Amino acid sequence: MKPTFNKALPCSVFGHNYIRTKTNIDYTLELTCSHCDAVVVTDRNGNFDSITVSNTQIKDTMQELYRLIHRFQKAKVS
Repeated sequence: MKPTFNKALPCSVFGHNYIRTKTNIDYTLELTCSHCDAVVVTDRNGNFDSITVSNTQIKDTMQELYRLIHRFQKAKVS
């Protein structure tokens, strides 16, 4: 029987090894685990909040909506 290596095994035994990947404008940090690639965001108080697929989709949609609104506002002024 071949041994199988699970990427999340070190994280489940020892805990995540987070590294800073991005600092946002509102001084929140985006951290990524170097072993299992789990992404976590900190809030202003330093509490962790995991990013789920639905949160990333909502975030991307809101960014696109913001860009569209500001693109059309500039066109009206010109």
